Amino acid sequence: MTDFWSSVILKTGDYHGRPVPAHLKLRDVTEADFEIWLALFRETAAELFAPETAAVFVERAERIAASLKLAMFFRLGPAASSGAE
Repeated sequence: MTDFWSSVILKTGDYHGRPVPAHLKLRDVTEADFEIWLALFRETAAELFAPETAAVFVERAERIAASLKLAMFFRLGPAASSGAE
């Protein structure tokens, strides 16, 4: 996690994993879990950082969560993904 957030916020390049495949392996995760995680993340960021810095972390975490939720839970049906008719 340190390497991930260091790469996300500081652009260190320390993280070389693939977040989407890692999260897709979590079979029992629901969309509602993301709000629980984000609430804990917001609380922790507020405790650890000045408000301006916490806001940077939270904004990025919310964007990452939205992207992961799309990858994990949104699937186009055959008609929607088939293109022009």
